[in-house]
Amino acid sequence: MSVTVYIPTSFRRATDNRDRIEVAANDISRLLDQLEASYGGLKGLMRDAGGEVHHHVNIYVNSEAIESLQGLSTPLKDGDEVAIIPALAGGARAIVTAEELEAIRRQAVEEYPRESCGVILEQGQLRRLVRCRNIQDELHARDPQRHPRDARTAYFIDPKDLLRIGRLEGEGYSIAVIYHSHIDAGAYFSPTDRQQAQISGEPTYPSATYLVTSVMAGRAEAVAGFRWSASERDFVQIELDPARWRWHERLSFTAGRLWERLGIGALLGRSL
Repeated sequence: MSVTVYIPTSFRRATDNRDRIEVAANDISRLLDQLEASYGGLKGLMRDAGGEVHHHVNIYVNSEAIESLQGLSTPLKDGDEVAIIPALAGGARAIVTAEELEAIRRQAVEEYPRESCGVILEQGQLRRLVRCRNIQDELHARDPQRHPRDARTAYFIDPKDLLRIGRLEGEGYSIAVIYHSHIDAGAYFSPTDRQQAQISGEPTYPSATYLVTSVMAGRAEAVAGFRWSASERDFVQIELDPARWRWHERLSFTAGRLWERLGIGALLGRSL
């Protein structure tokens, strides 16, 4: 019996950079046991001390979240595919095009008074912006004790979007930007933002830039960027300057957008 496990980019430092691992296990709990036994660096990344899957980690069996199946007891059979996808919370200048920045601001206004969220992925010089759905209201309605905040003060990317992003990572894309908005509050990286962007004290996506848009009374007032600093062991604010994007990078971005409009964008679902 063999089950294929997809390992997300942020966990591959613990698996000798392997993105797929074959495991023989008859349920999710035993599969995680075997992964942790074979790759000690995975301990603490997927489950807490009590053996429960971290709330910011999503596990899928053949594209279905284990929460909708039987949780850790979800049975496995030969040929199944399991994907482990961490939730996106997400000194150099951040490269964000004026078009991307405008799309992020527009989405933040459209989804007010709910926090918006999404990512920008890149492959070489090609870039893709993926709008994601915030399901925080649904989580709050289903279990207000576990999810005390609603979508006005928190965001949780739809697992379907996370799975789509994970598949794109497997195809060679990498996450360049993770963005969300703050409702009637400033463009700052809050303690909650910092906590959700880390696993066991390490950045989930160390090379990604996190963008926060401040939306006040339905208007996008400001956008700020933050990136992990290895020297300061914290997320620090960085300069955003889309106007200085080099001409050949703009040309590559334009070519990528044309490629997307010709049909490649369908891979990204609700891409702009």
